[in-house]
Amino acid sequence: MYSLFSLNILNDTNDNNDTNDNNDTMIHIALGTKAQVVKMAPVLWRLKAKNIPYNLIDLGQHALLSKELRAEFSLDEPGACLSRGRDIATLPQAFIWLSGMLLRSASSAWIKRNVFHGKSGICLVHGDTISTLLGLYLAKRAGLPVAHIEAGLRSFHWNAPFPEEIVRLIAMKFSDILFAPSAWAYQNLDGMGYKDKSVLMPANTSFETARFSFERNRNIQPRERGYCLVTFHRFENIFSKRRIEFIVDTIERACSHMPVVFVQHSPTARQLNKYGLLRKVLGMRNIESCAIVSHRQFMFLLEQCACVLTDGGSIQEEAYYLGKPCLLLRAHTERSEGLGENVVLSRFDKTIAGSFITGYPAFNRENKLMQPLLFTASEVIVDRLREYA
Repeated sequence: MYSLFSLNILNDTNDNNDTNDNNDTMIHIALGTKAQVVKMAPVLWRLKAKNIPYNLIDLGQHALLSKELRAEFSLDEPGACLSRGRDIATLPQAFIWLSGMLLRSASSAWIKRNVFHGKSGICLVHGDTISTLLGLYLAKRAGLPVAHIEAGLRSFHWNAPFPEEIVRLIAMKFSDILFAPSAWAYQNLDGMGYKDKSVLMPANTSFETARFSFERNRNIQPRERGYCLVTFHRFENIFSKRRIEFIVDTIERACSHMPVVFVQHSPTARQLNKYGLLRKVLGMRNIESCAIVSHRQFMFLLEQCACVLTDGGSIQEEAYYLGKPCLLLRAHTERSEGLGENVVLSRFDKTIAGSFITGYPAFNRENKLMQPLLFTASEVIVDRLREYA
């Protein structure tokens, strides 16, 4: 048995002569968002450590953030970059970006030449974003099989989260390999009739990335604890006046009990300002705001906080790993991590939110990032891809 503390996958010397002798095949990895880079970093580390060639494709949905994260995680630059410039932060920007992608990829010959460099193999896509669908589309147009990482997560409500629940259904149907991050996700895939193409992982890849950042925060001077960490950004929340007012009211309640650190996403700040709520939030007593930070910095804030208010599924997982009380600002979630333990689903109910803020210490749990693992998700993914090839 070993732990990820002793497993340095950036300097893995096991099987370091494990190269791909067929120059016409390659593992292609299509990513477009910040969360996808964060969660796929362990797979990229392991491929590089084992000298397995891969083609990283940056779809450009979060072009600037992805570039910063590649530097933070010591990742290679993309072999194909389909969009450069600013991150996609508004619906009109998303429409223009996606339209441009579809126009450029009208020719399958162009896709094979410019995206996949004339190589066969397999393409990895991740999660439930528009980039997931775009990567799936490009790979299928090029005649490549697709592996979907983080498959099997379901909210069983088509509009919550939207469009993520629909994206997952499409990705799971048309992918050739489905990597499930939990037994619950694997059971969902079995129930959908996908058992034959499903692979159960020991955890989500986010566990490895969280532990990577957690380990590198050990020598940072601790900040004063006892604050509530707040961040939210989901479209179904920030584009709903009723929901965003609920979240602002919940932040105000938190401010009356403890200091609050508010990490702002640009679209969130823009929508708060549109509804005339940004000045109210920033003027609250006990609140400290900052722009979006690196993964390492965010993991530090999460580790040091007393509790967290968020609508992010990845942050739900990270709070679960750290055992931090978490109020999930959503009506439904596609993830099982922490539910019934440290995570409380708000359902946009003021009574639930108020009870959490006054009673959050009851939801403290142990730090799971300190627990040993027999093997990791990135190992399972890379080994299965080699078998498939």
